[in-house]
Amino acid sequence: MQNSEVLKPAKYFSELEKGVLLALVEKYKYVLECKKSDARTIALKQRTWQALAHEYNSQPSVSLRDFKQLKKCWENIKARTKKILAHERREKVKRSISPSMNSHEALKEKVASMIPEQIYYIPNPPEEESEYHREAANQGTAKRVLLELNRATRAASPLVLA
Repeated sequence: MQNSEVLKPAKYFSELEKGVLLALVEKYKYVLECKKSDARTIALKQRTWQALAHEYNSQPSVSLRDFKQLKKCWENIKARTKKILAHERREKVKRSISPSMNSHEALKEKVASMIPEQIYYIPNPPEEESEYHREAANQGTAKRVLLELNRATRAASPLVLA
């Protein structure tokens, strides 16, 4: 390398350049996104990326890019998109679970108020046993049992005996 040649830092892809890249990948997606990995398919993919790079560089108002840069940009776009979609799916699942959890809690409280004398609790570990009141479980009042039920569901596992 001569002194007159200076390496320039790589430019970021603009939104316009990403749009051009996406349009070209859409055009060649059947080759580029093929899951085969034999030698023939790999060579075909490389030739396709080179053809895509030639088309990309012939577009007006885009920076000249090597096919390796375009391929890496496409892989990054795919990875980010997959990450965002996975996060959205997890959030959707969380939102769909929470209403059923609320209905589960309401059902549990309703059943507990109907049969308070049949509900017994597994005591907490010894250091937390002071919060556990056996007389509340023995008394038949629904209000005390519900208070105990709320306290116990935070700290212990209830057993329902018929």
